Amino acid sequence: MPLISKHIARYVGQIVQNSTRASSGYLVQSRSCSTEPDPNHPIVHLPGLGKLKGSLTKGAWTGVPIQQFLNVRYAEPATGDRRFKAPVPAEPWEGVRDVSKRSRTSPYYGDLKKMPKEQLQDDLEDCISLCVYTKDLSGKKPVIVYIHGGGFYSGSAAQHPPEYLLEKDVVLVVPQYRLAALGFLSTKTENIPGNAGVGDVLLAFRWVQKYIEHFGGDPQRVTAFGQSAGSAIISALTFSPVAEESLFNKVILNSGAGLASSWSVDFNCERNARDIARRAGFDPKAPLEEMEKFLLQLDTYTLLKSFSQHMVSRAGTPNGINSIGGHRFTIGGPSGIFPKTPYEVMKRGGGRKDLPMLTGVVKHEGTFALVDIFAILAHQKLLGNKQFMQYDLLEEVPRILASTETSNTLAPLIARSMFNNDDLKSGDLRRLIPGLIDYCGAVIIKSTVLRSAQFNSRHNPNNTYVYSFDYQGEHTRFGYDQDVSKIPFDGGVHHTNDLIFLFPYPETAKLNEQDTEIAKKMVDLWTSFAIDGVPKTKDLPEWPVFNDVYGPYLHINKQFSIGQNFLDELTVAADEAARAPKSK
Repeated sequence: MPLISKHIARYVGQIVQNSTRASSGYLVQSRSCSTEPDPNHPIVHLPGLGKLKGSLTKGAWTGVPIQQFLNVRYAEPATGDRRFKAPVPAEPWEGVRDVSKRSRTSPYYGDLKKMPKEQLQDDLEDCISLCVYTKDLSGKKPVIVYIHGGGFYSGSAAQHPPEYLLEKDVVLVVPQYRLAALGFLSTKTENIPGNAGVGDVLLAFRWVQKYIEHFGGDPQRVTAFGQSAGSAIISALTFSPVAEESLFNKVILNSGAGLASSWSVDFNCERNARDIARRAGFDPKAPLEEMEKFLLQLDTYTLLKSFSQHMVSRAGTPNGINSIGGHRFTIGGPSGIFPKTPYEVMKRGGGRKDLPMLTGVVKHEGTFALVDIFAILAHQKLLGNKQFMQYDLLEEVPRILASTETSNTLAPLIARSMFNNDDLKSGDLRRLIPGLIDYCGAVIIKSTVLRSAQFNSRHNPNNTYVYSFDYQGEHTRFGYDQDVSKIPFDGGVHHTNDLIFLFPYPETAKLNEQDTEIAKKMVDLWTSFAIDGVPKTKDLPEWPVFNDVYGPYLHINKQFSIGQNFLDELTVAADEAARAPKSK
C-alpha cells in the first residue's frame, strides 16, 4: 500500500501480532537430529543446504492435506555489517532444521512498540525467510511466488496462508523481505546502497529456481504474483537489467505496477536518510560516512521509530508523498538493480515483452488514500473551509499525491471528468467524496495499472488479461483497528479486499456462502492462469484478452460482465453517484 495511512499501519501491526506470536513470540528456527518418518512432519532434503522438517495444514474447502515449510531461511541474517546490504545466500546446516511453525516477521515499528523491552533483541533482523506450501513432494507442479504488499514497510508471509490456493494443483511460495529502512534506506554508497529488500526478492526467486523441484514444483513454470507494493516490485523487476528472465515466465499484478514513481521511488535518498538519522538523535550535517556508521549501529527499534516519524511528518509537506524516503526504490547507485526508473526504461523501448500478464484493480482503490487526505486537511484546519473547497481543493489534493503541474490544466480536467459542477460550487466536502475517491484511485493505482497493461498488450496482445474486482462481500479491510466513525464514507470495494478471497486472512474473516463462491471463482481464475496462461472458471465462457488499447476487461462480481473501456474505471464512483436517486 503506497501511502502512510495510520489505519492500515495499525491494522497490519495488530494482525501480525495476533498471527505470529500466538504461542512463543519471535521464534528462532531450531534443529533436531531425528529423521524418523512422521506423516505429520514431512522431511525435505535440499542438496548442498540440508534437511527441513515441515508440518501439515489442509485445504479450506475439501480438506486436502497440504505440506508446509514455514519461514525457511534463504539468506543469512542481515545483521551487523550486513545491515542495508545485498542479501547473502543461506549457508548449509547440519541435521534437520525444524520449519514446522511460523517464525519471525520483518520488523515493523507498529508491532515493535507493543513488545516488552526484553524482546527487543538484536536478532529481530533475522527475518529473511520464505514459506513453501505443496501437496506432493514428488510432483512437478506450476509454482506461484507471491510477493506481499504493505507499502514497502509492512506485511508478512503469515498474512498469506495457502488454504485457498492449494485447493488447486500448484505449489505456493511466499517470501518475506526486509522492509522500511532495513530494506530500502539508501545513501547510494557501498555502505547503504539501497534496494536491499528488492535484492531479497530477487534472491528468493533464485532460491526457487534452485530448490523448488524438491518440493514438487516445476522451476520452468513460475508465476510471479504480487499485490500493491508487491506488484510494484515484480513489475519493476521486469524492467531491471539484473533480473534474469528465467526467474519467472508469467505475472499476476493485483492493484499495483512498477511505473508509479510518486510512491515507489525515493527521489532524495541522502536527504531522507539524514532526516531519519536526525530523528534518532544524530547531527544531520555531519559527514556522510559518520552518519552511515551511526545508522549501521543504531538499534532496530530506534531506527524504525525514526523512520516512522519521518514518514508520517513528511507526508503533508509542500512536496507531497514523493518527499518521503527510506522505504522506496533507489534509482542508480551501486546496487545496480534500477539504473533508471521503470518508466524511463519502458519509454526507451526496454523491459520484458514476452510475459503473459493478469492484472487489475479493485473498484474503489482510492478510499484508503482518501483517509490520509482527510487527516492532512483536518490537520491544516481546512475541512470546513468553504472557499478552500471551491477554489483550492483540486490543486491541494494533487499536491499531496505528488501529481502537481504548473500549466493550470490538471485541476479543470479533474473537475470536468470526476465532479459535478453544482457539487464543486457548493463547497460541501461530502458532496465531493465520490470524485475524490476516483481521483485518489486513479493517481495511486488505476492509471499505472492501465499503462502497464497497455505496454504488455502492445507486445503480447494475446496473453494480457485485465479485470476490475467489483464484488463487495461481508468483510472489508477498511478501518481495521481504527475508529473511522468520523470518516464520512465507507471503504466500498477497498484496496486489498480482493485478497480476502485468495487468502484466508485474517482468521476472523470467515466467508459466508456467497463470499465462498466468489473465492472459489477467484482461485480458479488465478491458478488456471498460473497453470496454463488462460484464466478460467465456471460461469465465465471466456475472459477476453486486453488487445484494444483500453479493453476489453472483466468485471468480477456476483455475475461476470465484460467492460469495453477501462477509462470508465477512473470515474466509477462519480458515475455511480450521478446515477443514484437524489434525496429530497
